[in-house]
Amino acid sequence: MNKIFFILVCTLCVCFGSIENLIAKDTVVINVITDTNIIRKIKEKKGEVYVNPFLKETDSSRFVARASKPTNNSKQQPVKASSTLFGEFANFINEYIQNYHKNHGARMGRIVSNNKGQFKLIENIMKRYNLPNEMKALAIIESALNCNAISPVGAVGPWQFMAGTAQMLGLRVDNNVDERKDFYKSTQAAAKYIKQLYGMFNDYLLVIASYNCGPAPVIRAINSGAGRSFWDIKSKLPKETQNHVMAFIATSLFLDNHSKVLTFGNIPKGIKPPKADFSSLNNAFANNDTDVEDNDKDEKVKFSQRELDNMAILKVKGNYKLNAISVVLDEDLVRLKRWNPDFDENVSKAATPIHLRIPINKLEKFIISKDEILAKSARISS
Repeated sequence: MNKIFFILVCTLCVCFGSIENLIAKDTVVINVITDTNIIRKIKEKKGEVYVNPFLKETDSSRFVARASKPTNNSKQQPVKASSTLFGEFANFINEYIQNYHKNHGARMGRIVSNNKGQFKLIENIMKRYNLPNEMKALAIIESALNCNAISPVGAVGPWQFMAGTAQMLGLRVDNNVDERKDFYKSTQAAAKYIKQLYGMFNDYLLVIASYNCGPAPVIRAINSGAGRSFWDIKSKLPKETQNHVMAFIATSLFLDNHSKVLTFGNIPKGIKPPKADFSSLNNAFANNDTDVEDNDKDEKVKFSQRELDNMAILKVKGNYKLNAISVVLDEDLVRLKRWNPDFDENVSKAATPIHLRIPINKLEKFIISKDEILAKSARISS
């Protein structure tokens, strides 16, 4: 009898040893996890810390739990705006960033934690279009990366495109398919649009402003003579647009404490920047083939005030033809010729950009369709 009892005890010890070895592995038995979770909840209610004895430090489930926690970077000390560069705007910028991180830091942390793959995709596409990494912040303030987001005015998707703009950028939007909700395709379209806006303004803060309210209000603000930087024309832009640009700056600095977003725009008028860091900003429009022109210096052409109020005055360089512009923009050729006398002849001979006047409500289409206009102009010339 004693012999049988000894054999039974040995067998049980071996079995328990095997179970313990099994539990120690990453593939933890489900009912063990369930039981330990109950113990954890009880201990946490009492304010005690519970460590699951069955989980190893390398257990994949621990990393999943760790990754799912929101990363609240609101305690970061972001790069501060220098009064040397931003003058009277410096305190405003710093205070806005601090308050934005305080009020929205937890939410932004959750968005970052839950969308790591989407951020990587955005970064790759922006890099392909030679755009700065910081543009991913725009997707957060537009939609929180929600593909099904719909604004009160009908903008849809993670990049909040209106139907007309989306279609001009090559996205399919009809009763059957809405590619504004396709994260990959809409991000490609957003990169293309941002690139084209930058080709117009050569100032990323004005690009963000234009993305929000459209290029026309930004052109009007520049044409007022207030200046060429966002800071100069800020008060002339819609309130929502002002906040949109500031939110972009604050969000980018939340995502990356070393973001260069504060250098993305021209500096305020009258402020002299340090040459080492900002010398290129003084020539923001110097090397661009399509520039916004803030006033009309061609005294040979006279326009009514109503025409000037509805006119975008650009400077362009390239093989543009008014016939092609008329067709692509669906614009009256007679009006274009009256607004731009001898344009075809002058632009073909000009070594530097010359004036082009188009209706301000066709500006966005011109920006998006520039390549198409040039291709059609080339066919007309041949």
